[in-house]
Amino acid sequence: MKSITSMALCAAGTGLAVALVCGGCATTEPRADHYVPPPLGSNWTYLEHNTGSFNIGSFGSGDVQMQVTEGQRMWEGRQVLTMTSAQRTLVIAPDGAWLAMLGADGRPLLRWDPPLGFEWPLVVGKTWTENFRIINAEGQTIPANSTWNIEAYGDVTVAAGTFKAFKVVYSDSTGRDDTSWFCPDLGIFVKERVSRSSSSPFGAGTQERELVSQNIRN
Repeated sequence: MKSITSMALCAAGTGLAVALVCGGCATTEPRADHYVPPPLGSNWTYLEHNTGSFNIGSFGSGDVQMQVTEGQRMWEGRQVLTMTSAQRTLVIAPDGAWLAMLGADGRPLLRWDPPLGFEWPLVVGKTWTENFRIINAEGQTIPANSTWNIEAYGDVTVAAGTFKAFKVVYSDSTGRDDTSWFCPDLGIFVKERVSRSSSSPFGAGTQERELVSQNIRN
């Protein structure tokens, strides 16, 4: 699963390689070698269903339709990517790792140190752990450790259509459990289910997110 055989067909611009062999042999499972973001100006829309309090960093409560636009900006002396909605902006490193979450006023709500993200390449069955710190809007630091598992790859159907995606299961010591479906062809998550326990510093709550439309042209 970690090697690509001859006659590999690479999905253009996605970093996703699916190895094909002839003569009736089995098809090697896919892998995503690196993060390829949506092109600048791409936009997509999620429908979120949230439960929880309205504390900083919490999910809030109710249903929200959120249009997100891919952009870029300078952040701490370097150019980074952004995914911006009316509610918040996610600041992202070139490798896809999360750097910070900004509020609608542009001020940091959360920061991750080191940046939190995938350990590439993605292949089914891969697991890893990561230690990091969460820094909130008041400058308080929350130490955390996380466990990741690439559980499966295949079709996932949402309101926007059916997409090939990796199923990623995540949990951390802050009381967060997350199951998400990442589509390398789009460079975004197409579906996500998150829960926080009462031990979470951001309060208990849940969030379910589904892609309902997209205008991404890789």
